[in-house]
Amino acid sequence: MIGKNIKIFKELDSTNNFVKLNVSNIEDGTIIIAERQTKGRGLRENSWESDFGNLYFSFVLKNDIFRINIFKYIVQSSVAIIRTLNNFGINGVIKYPNDCLVNSKKISGILIESLGSKSLEYIVVGIGLNVNQVEFNELKEKATSIKLSSNKEISTIEVLNEFVASYNEVLESSFEQVFAEYLEKSIVIKKRISCKGKDYIISDIEKNGTIIIRNELSQKRVAYNEISLKELY
Repeated sequence: MIGKNIKIFKELDSTNNFVKLNVSNIEDGTIIIAERQTKGRGLRENSWESDFGNLYFSFVLKNDIFRINIFKYIVQSSVAIIRTLNNFGINGVIKYPNDCLVNSKKISGILIESLGSKSLEYIVVGIGLNVNQVEFNELKEKATSIKLSSNKEISTIEVLNEFVASYNEVLESSFEQVFAEYLEKSIVIKKRISCKGKDYIISDIEKNGTIIIRNELSQKRVAYNEISLKELY
């Protein structure tokens, strides 16, 4: 379970960085929140705009964690975010591998970092969720928030509480059920992509995160970093 211990900071460079630097003094399941991040980031070191009004947090997992299950933690976190949004009357979808969208605009992203080889010392799950932000400047066509989607201003702590409850419910469910929910909400299935100059359709996602693509002549299994999905979004 997560959320037994919660620590809130006015400002951090990154909640993930804070956890990694202090991991020996942080208990399993502890949540670190920053009201503002000065160096928020996402997948492939992409920056994440992290001003006041949104929810930026990380939690650490230390017990029985393995590198082979990294995608499992993404799935669990993604489904928990979707359930959280549903609790506020918002229908979200999952953009493989680690973003959640509302009306084709990004509302949340997940960044997972770890230490170790096969058996890991820890995993840090970092989540950014746009809550009350209404101005996105040059990202206005690509980003949205709970407030923009629901016309209601909601406290970030209320959103966090909903996420914690949803995540802990996910942990109590079978992974088969949670993964089925992830696939149901995924917008990548049946999309057309190009791989090494040939056209394919994404037919499935496996539990380890591998994408299955196929055309009339062949079927392939590829990792997310082997193909570009930018054209889909």
